[in-house]
Amino acid sequence: MGFPSPALDFTEQCISLDQKLISEPSATYVLRSTDSHWKAGIMCGAYLVVDSSKTPCDGSIVVGTVHAEFRVLRYRKFPTPHLEEIDEPERKFNLLDDFEDDGVFGVVTWILNDARAGEFDDVPVM
Repeated sequence: MGFPSPALDFTEQCISLDQKLISEPSATYVLRSTDSHWKAGIMCGAYLVVDSSKTPCDGSIVVGTVHAEFRVLRYRKFPTPHLEEIDEPERKFNLLDDFEDDGVFGVVTWILNDARAGEFDDVPVM
């Protein structure tokens, strides 16, 4: 019979994406982006982890509804609470006029992009 290995004290636990990415399981959704939003770091096909229990703060990326269609937008508080297009901030949507209910479905908490695409690569290799 031998001695136990001292390395056994340093074993790593498995990483659980559920524990890392989801704080409120009953209010969390995973959506897939159909467009790229360069300024927010979202590539076409990225998975967006959306938490509908969180309250957005100024500058948050949110999923909102415009004319009953889900869209990825940026939440702004000033001068009045409104949502704006990420890539065209001059296009604003007033929360009271343009939205059904309150307009914000949930806050995007994580963005999971496929790194193989190289869409954000500044110096592509030929």
